[in-house]
Amino acid sequence: MGNKVLLINPPFNIAKANYDSSVSVGLLSIATYLDAKGVPVKILDGARQKNFLAELEREAAQGDYAGLSVMTTQLPGALEISRLIRKINPGRKIIWGGAHPTFFPEQTVKHKLVDIVIVGEGEETFYEIASGKNLTEIKGILYKEGEKIIVNPRRELCQPAQMPLFKWELVPPEILEKLYLIPSLTSRGCPHRCTFCINAILQNRWRARTAEQVLADLRIIKSKPYFAGKPLRFWDENFFVDFNRAKAIIDGLITENLNISWETTVRADYIREGMIGDEFMGKLKKSGCYLLSFGAESGSPAILAKIKKDIKPEQIIYSAKQCLKHGIIPQYSFMIGLPGESKPDMLMTLDLIDKLIKLSDQVQILGPQAFRPYPGSILYQECLASGWREPRDLAEWAHLIENELNYLTVRNFPWVRHKDFVESMEAYVRFGAHSLKSAMGSSVKAPRLVKLAFVLLCQLRWRLKFFAWPIEFKLAKRATT
Repeated sequence: MGNKVLLINPPFNIAKANYDSSVSVGLLSIATYLDAKGVPVKILDGARQKNFLAELEREAAQGDYAGLSVMTTQLPGALEISRLIRKINPGRKIIWGGAHPTFFPEQTVKHKLVDIVIVGEGEETFYEIASGKNLTEIKGILYKEGEKIIVNPRRELCQPAQMPLFKWELVPPEILEKLYLIPSLTSRGCPHRCTFCINAILQNRWRARTAEQVLADLRIIKSKPYFAGKPLRFWDENFFVDFNRAKAIIDGLITENLNISWETTVRADYIREGMIGDEFMGKLKKSGCYLLSFGAESGSPAILAKIKKDIKPEQIIYSAKQCLKHGIIPQYSFMIGLPGESKPDMLMTLDLIDKLIKLSDQVQILGPQAFRPYPGSILYQECLASGWREPRDLAEWAHLIENELNYLTVRNFPWVRHKDFVESMEAYVRFGAHSLKSAMGSSVKAPRLVKLAFVLLCQLRWRLKFFAWPIEFKLAKRATT
């Protein structure tokens, strides 16, 4: 039997990047749900399958629905795929979901290549569409009737505990074999109020699988030969919200001797006695936890307050010391270039990064990446007030980000006064703040002597904290894009 539903992860705009550390968990969840309901479904992944286009042409010829999960950086590829499907099989309904259509639903559904937009989580919504239910009765979608756009009421959030465990056989085998970090998702959403975060903007409250379900999923993973010896990542926004649930999972890992190396996300303010104290940190290590990832965001108390992060720089430092004490790698992500952020605020972030790195070579730093706005937040309104204009349609979005690695380029952000500083800082931290050995071990491809010269300049800049006129950064960027 052919596929009734074709679920597609479009290629990203930077094709040479490596995406083998994960799979499209959202599409796998939808595919698993449809499969459990008896709907024939197939996943294609343009970011990870070498023969993607040939597979697409073959699979698109028959079937009723094509669902695309689209982030902003996937827009050019998503439009090209939709165009190809429409040409091969004009009767097949093209459905877009994911982050970009959820934030810009009316813009998205207006495009002639898009028939239906799913807003938010897609499992139940997609099943109702594939079951042939009248579109007027389906919550969480937008669609067209002639020239008119119909916006249906929003769907309630799903309950992960009522969803089937991932059916890994639905993922193309070549992806599973190349995978070097097994993805798991034990909860959705987050109870905290960070103003820059998608979850807070979309009001995705925290919902979880039970500890028993998580352990059952881990047993399945442990039984798969293609996962043997690979570490696992709990991709939860916040794994430790329900401390008793987290404790039951950790205890289960230990008592069942599952022997899985794993990593996940946690807030810095959770690392304290009475929650994740010394005793529990020891248990984390014993259960196989080798890395904890923290959203530090900024070293400026004023910016942390502005984004309602509800943590302090000293809590970030303490969390690093506790991780290192127990042999767990602490990883911190930062951002700069927010509306209203001053140069002294940014320098506080660099100072905090410096303090973290000086604790140990084991500390990992991601960023600081430039802040990028999402609609629906207070910060977004500040960006618009500064004179920024969002693209008016999908074609304009696609053109804007066609050659950009990230959501949008800093050059287009009027609220960022120190554009060179913001744009170059991730490179200066990556190559200048860490040890020479670590910087040279970066995956960036360049002749060794050229790379060494660039790294030494970055290290000198970091030591002097002098970042004006980043000529070498601009030359390196031009050479690697």
